[in-house]
Amino acid sequence: MNPAEKLFLERYIQAPKKHLWRFSFLFMVLGIVISVGILSTALNLFEGYEHALKSVLLDSFAHIRIEHINGELLPDTLISSTLQELNTRPEIESVTPLLTTNLMASNGTKARGTIFNAYDVNYASKVNYAKYVKEGTAQLAKGNIIVGNYLAKELGLSLGDTLKVFYPRLDKITPLGMYPVETPLIITGIYHSGFYEYDRTLIIGTLEDARILSGAKDGFSCLEIRLKNNYADDINLYAEEYNKIMDSNLVALPTTNTTLLRLVKMQKWLIFIVFFFLVIIAGINIISGISTQIYDKKNEIAVLKALGAPKSTIRHILGYQVTLLCLISIILGLILGFIASWLIVHQNIYQLKGEVYFIDKLALYVAPLNQILIFILASILVFLCVQIPLRKIDKMQVIDLLRNP
Repeated sequence: MNPAEKLFLERYIQAPKKHLWRFSFLFMVLGIVISVGILSTALNLFEGYEHALKSVLLDSFAHIRIEHINGELLPDTLISSTLQELNTRPEIESVTPLLTTNLMASNGTKARGTIFNAYDVNYASKVNYAKYVKEGTAQLAKGNIIVGNYLAKELGLSLGDTLKVFYPRLDKITPLGMYPVETPLIITGIYHSGFYEYDRTLIIGTLEDARILSGAKDGFSCLEIRLKNNYADDINLYAEEYNKIMDSNLVALPTTNTTLLRLVKMQKWLIFIVFFFLVIIAGINIISGISTQIYDKKNEIAVLKALGAPKSTIRHILGYQVTLLCLISIILGLILGFIASWLIVHQNIYQLKGEVYFIDKLALYVAPLNQILIFILASILVFLCVQIPLRKIDKMQVIDLLRNP
């Protein structure tokens, strides 16, 4: 069929009073735009949440801890030999001795359990907490501490205030039980890592203060290892490797919750599958819309078939504009998804609860591969939904169409 004949058929079948832009097709377009927009928004926000959570878990503090297999303090000689061995590893960014103590912190009227992380001032610069200090100074000094913003808020404290910490000492036993050592410490810094558990329970201070509180004259609780960025995804593998080469009394334990990251990734794709069903429902609207068009155009289709027009040409004329319109609707849906997710994040329409979602702030991350995946899958669905009703044209008999106009 030459182009002139094809143009005539196209103008003929689209010319009558009923054309493509009717209510059923408008409903179809809105269905695609809204369903793809919702899917894109959900994926953008979940991708942003995954990246924000991963960033906080990998950037905040250590990736691996090396501890004594029985939970005892590591003697200085063992710390020194292990440091010497680990500092030659190319994947390690820093190794820092840490003395950690469980304390009760109080503002005088309210109290809560906390974890006191104490660093030698000579090693403190290697710890990654400094970039999260939002108020005050990150510099450690005897008698001064850095606390998380949630802990400060919960106890009603600010910079310059005194926080009393209590530690039950075994060497301070009285007839009434263990006598807790009380030490007043001044808040000189407040940090906000974004990870709720850190910001609510962690206190950072000097090794000297921790030794006074715990009564430990020497030794450390563990060695904290931070891996370089390009090795951080293999934390579990490196922990297993360190267990093979270190002293038999030591054990390397991953501190980053890689299981949580895997669960978040799995949940992201479950969300994708659930919301893709909305796109499938929109596809059903496509079938309905084209079926309505075929019914409206059955007289024109009968005339064209009687004149010898090929079935493929009639299908092309009826399906071309619908397919093009649906593809444009998919692109509009992706744009709508980006706008909606941007507004939700930057206008604080929804605020995360740290105690539920681990982090307290949403992030926006638009992964190009995700958008391409949505476009390809939605396009395939559109093509299939367009072709299903168009197959009815092949079964239409001219005599039946003319007999029942």
